[in-house]
Amino acid sequence: MSYPASRLARILISVGISWLLLPVNAADNKPSRKSQAAYQRGVKADQAGKRDDAIAAYSEAIQADESNSAAWRARGKDYLAAGDNDKAAADLEQAVKVQPGDAQSYAARGDFFLATKQPERAIQDYDTAISLKLQRTDAYTGRGNAYLATGKYQPAIDDFTQAIKLRNDNAEPFKGRAMAKAALGQYRDAIEDFDLCLSRKSDSEEAWVERALSYTSLGDYQHALEDLNAALKLNPDDLRALRVRGAVRERAGDDYGALVDYGEAIQRDPKDMRLYLARGAVYARLKKFRESLQDREQAVQLDPYSADAYIARGGSYHLLGEHEKGLADRTLAISIDPNHALGYMARGNAYFLLGRYDEALADLQKALALDPSNADTQRLAAQAQAKVDEAVQKAMVKEKAPDTGVVVLPGVVEPPAKVEAPKPEPPKPEPARKPEPTAEIKPPVPTPPEPKPEVTAPKPEPTAELKPPAPPEPKPAPPPAAKPKATAPKPEPSKPEPTGEVKPAQTAPKPRTAEGYHALARKLLQDEYFAEAIEEFTEALKLNPSHALAYNGRGWAHFRLKQYAEAISDFDHAIQLNPTYANAYVNRSAAKRSSGDKAGAEADQAKARELTK
Repeated sequence: MSYPASRLARILISVGISWLLLPVNAADNKPSRKSQAAYQRGVKADQAGKRDDAIAAYSEAIQADESNSAAWRARGKDYLAAGDNDKAAADLEQAVKVQPGDAQSYAARGDFFLATKQPERAIQDYDTAISLKLQRTDAYTGRGNAYLATGKYQPAIDDFTQAIKLRNDNAEPFKGRAMAKAALGQYRDAIEDFDLCLSRKSDSEEAWVERALSYTSLGDYQHALEDLNAALKLNPDDLRALRVRGAVRERAGDDYGALVDYGEAIQRDPKDMRLYLARGAVYARLKKFRESLQDREQAVQLDPYSADAYIARGGSYHLLGEHEKGLADRTLAISIDPNHALGYMARGNAYFLLGRYDEALADLQKALALDPSNADTQRLAAQAQAKVDEAVQKAMVKEKAPDTGVVVLPGVVEPPAKVEAPKPEPPKPEPARKPEPTAEIKPPVPTPPEPKPEVTAPKPEPTAELKPPAPPEPKPAPPPAAKPKATAPKPEPSKPEPTGEVKPAQTAPKPRTAEGYHALARKLLQDEYFAEAIEEFTEALKLNPSHALAYNGRGWAHFRLKQYAEAISDFDHAIQLNPTYANAYVNRSAAKRSSGDKAGAEADQAKARELTK
């Protein structure tokens, strides 16, 4: 799974400025007053969005005291945001060097490695930061994203969960955990986390698109299209959302709608080879073979080293009856990638169309060696084998010598007496033979390969031409024909709630103050003991009925137990006590959305955004 550097940089900057305000490790030397003053000016410039002024102030701080690791770290972050990766790397390296015990510097360098697509190095730095007791949601979220980028989905889920426990109003860890669950095929659990992410940050384009992919994997195309429309409403130039919507429309049988989306995407990015392959596949399915060939020729021109593009163009040639050209393109594809299973399958198909069954069989056997489980290749190989066997049998019959009835024994010198051969009978006219089929015989159309969420490879076409594999995009499993309970995706096992026999908080004496009960309830909430947390929040409210934080916490516990009416009531109380309580509005928005009150949810989201400006 890839993470564009520009997106990661925006995420890191959005959460990174607050890190700058934190003091360095207490064990480290305190910078000089002049350096500290310049550093604070840099922080204020960053908060005002004046990056150049901030960099100048941090440079002044470094000149005044080179041991000021916070200034090195802050300037490195700004260089990263400006796209100057070399200067960013140098500054962040220096921040670690001057203060080896500063956990924040390791975390900042981890952010840099993640943004520049070096996730393994990022994990090492996050490990060091966390081992130095940096218990911040940003550090766990960063390491979770690094695990996600390396395909280590369960460790990613663990880190995102820890980030959520530390701060559950941050949308990013919910989104990251949802993406990890989707990668493991836990689509329903993923959708639940995407819901929580969007309830906190409704303008997250990526979350809308990713949730659409999860819906697509479950065969819920209607909700997928609604999510993609929401993403495009936020950003009409979101090319990925356009590509995915085109693919979903294909899956839903709306080929003309898919053509519209692919065409619009091509207008905005005419150099994306995958878009031409995707549109070419739709044209072929609509029997617009010339238009399909034009798109596939354009794909070859954009990437002359793409085996997939040559396989696709070869398919168009076959559809137009130009089988020799199709064979040539499939041969080129194999020369580009000698281990391309689909390339051998496609060329085997071309040989079959030309009636060259022995060569077809050789290629299809090679394809099966590379991909033994491909059912389409197995079927076509069986047909080719049958044709080869038939040809061999005919050749054996044709070459068999006539039987004269004379037996020659070994070691006999004298030839045996001649036996007069019978007179030949007048020749009888042979019945007319049905001509052997030629290149016009086509094998049955192969079953299309497993569809992918961002379908950029051709779908099944009206002939035996084979399709190239889809370009690398997240790949949801195809929807099942039926949805029996036994085959539905199983949710990830959740932590069981205590039954009353064991309550982790009961080992210590009960607190006697509202704050004591509140602290105990918060700990239970973090550990996901929601029913027990409600009991302790209630005790806190008995002692202090004006405790807005306790109402908000108890409301969240009710929400997690899907007790939406009780949750909304508690959030109402929290807001009445503190009308500027943005987090309570965010939480009430989530509860209203889950209970079906979308208008109320949107209103609460708008109020929360207003309060956090």
